[in-house]
Amino acid sequence: MATLYVSSRTVRFDPDDPQQSMFTLLYGDEVETGAAPGTGRVSATYRGRLGKIDSARLTTKHPCELYFIDAGQGDATFIVTPGFKKILIDGGRGAEAFQFLVWKYRLDLPASPDVDIDLLVISHADEDHLAGLKNIVGHPHIHVKRVIHSGIGKFKSGFNTKLGSRVNTPQGLMLTTRHDAITDLAGLSLTRDMDDWRKVIVQENTAFGAVDSSSPPIDVGDPAVTLTVLGPHLSQVNGAPAYAWFDAPSDAAGAHTVNGHSVVLRLDCGNVRVLFPGDINIEGSDHLLALPGFAAQAASHVLKAPHHGSHEFTRSFLEAVRPQTTVISSGDDHDYGHPRPNFLGVIGAASRSDEPLVYSTELAGNFIVDADAAAADATDDANALNGALIGQARRRFKRYLNGLINVRTDGTTIYTARRVAASFQFITYEQDLVP
Repeated sequence: MATLYVSSRTVRFDPDDPQQSMFTLLYGDEVETGAAPGTGRVSATYRGRLGKIDSARLTTKHPCELYFIDAGQGDATFIVTPGFKKILIDGGRGAEAFQFLVWKYRLDLPASPDVDIDLLVISHADEDHLAGLKNIVGHPHIHVKRVIHSGIGKFKSGFNTKLGSRVNTPQGLMLTTRHDAITDLAGLSLTRDMDDWRKVIVQENTAFGAVDSSSPPIDVGDPAVTLTVLGPHLSQVNGAPAYAWFDAPSDAAGAHTVNGHSVVLRLDCGNVRVLFPGDINIEGSDHLLALPGFAAQAASHVLKAPHHGSHEFTRSFLEAVRPQTTVISSGDDHDYGHPRPNFLGVIGAASRSDEPLVYSTELAGNFIVDADAAAADATDDANALNGALIGQARRRFKRYLNGLINVRTDGTTIYTARRVAASFQFITYEQDLVP
């Protein structure tokens, strides 16, 4: 049997089981078949299902896959590179990212293979990006090889702000507390989420380090992709790295500071650029846009919308990116009013395309109703390591499938899709790159 991939925007798959209806596969979906591309309608296996498919729409070339997970009011994006390296950017607040991995790789099956995550990116230490990661890193069948982060932690006490020591300098207020290695957090009074995170990293002995705009490109072991760190941008105070303080002097929580110094990462696959700016806000955007050459570096075809499409954006940042496809991760629990109408208007106007695509995980997934919807996803947190109960995670994720935004590319064309609940098919788009 050979592994082949769908080479057209969509292709019909007809299951051999008469109890199952025809369904659609997307560009890049993987099938197993004994036939070569272009040999007619052939037998194939897709996710354990036997059926027939047109082999003229199959290829041996694996694309870059991006899955924008419906994590509610949180963030989680999973990437599989052309060379099968796996990248997870943030993990949401709850169990959705873990459920996705169980669903995609069938970790509920006894013979399921282990999953290696080659790079885990924590854009910043807010709960809705961090809390969902602890069971992923700690799971016996998921192995995280490397973690990169912004260097800003969260503390209950011990400093004059909740982010660490803030000092007054000729450059203005600066946050001087920065952690790089996980040992830098030992013995400090961390918030519960930060301490849970520290413990799981220590237990797993995972490579762990801070990055900033001076960091070299991130090597994930696949020459087909390049990962460039564009932010945060650090200053120097007494020869040590420091972060500009973006909040009022009286505000010790530092919400604007931790968001504004998110890890900003650009992924290049061939000629396609994808920008992941975390929760960067007005202050953080202005801070980076003041750097020579940043606007040109930020220009990208696909944008993961900053801060869930909130009102805390600058038009100049969005105009620098000029995306033709934008994906917003937002949810209605808790309801913060995201995405904001003014963000939707500006991102459309700032696009390089005459027909920009703007997706929202919330709007895509908001219409599905499932009898299991009342089940608490928190049970997956408790049962993530319980082999008898892990199947519940896969089944619960299915109700989030409509909110999963698929973006795939061969480096020259962008394919996007989301499922439609009414027909269990997909709304799909094929975009040529706009200069």
